[in-house]
Amino acid sequence: MSEPTSIQGELQAQIMSALWRLGEGTVPQVRGALPARYRSAYTTVQTVLNRLAERGLLDRTKQGKRVLYSPLLTEAEYLSRSIETTLAGASTEARQVVLANLVGGLDKAELSDLQELAREIAGKRRKRGRR
Repeated sequence: MSEPTSIQGELQAQIMSALWRLGEGTVPQVRGALPARYRSAYTTVQTVLNRLAERGLLDRTKQGKRVLYSPLLTEAEYLSRSIETTLAGASTEARQVVLANLVGGLDKAELSDLQELAREIAGKRRKRGRR
C-alpha cells in the first residue's frame, strides 16, 4: 500500500467524515450516514469507497458477500498530515503566521486543552527518543 493521498472533492470528504463517525461500514451503512444531499446512488458511493481504498485512505475487508470499509487514519492524523504537507513548502514566516492565526483564534479553554495535548505529545516523543 502506498502513502495515503489527499481527499479530493466534497463527496470524498463527506464519505470519509461518515466513516470517521461510524468507525467502519458497508456501502449501505456509509450511504445512510451521509447527509441527504450527498446520498448518491449505491454504485457511486461504492466507487468512491473503492477509490479511497486504492489511494491508501481506507481498508477493505471482505465479510462473506459484503465488504467492510474502515479508515486507515484517524481524522486527526489525516488533518495533521495534510497541514504538515501544506506547510512544508511554505516559508518560515508564512508557517508562523498560519499557525499564529490558528492558535490565536482559540478561546481560553481550547488553548488550555491544546497546551495539555502538546505536553502529552512532547512527552511521547521524548519516550520514543530514549529507546
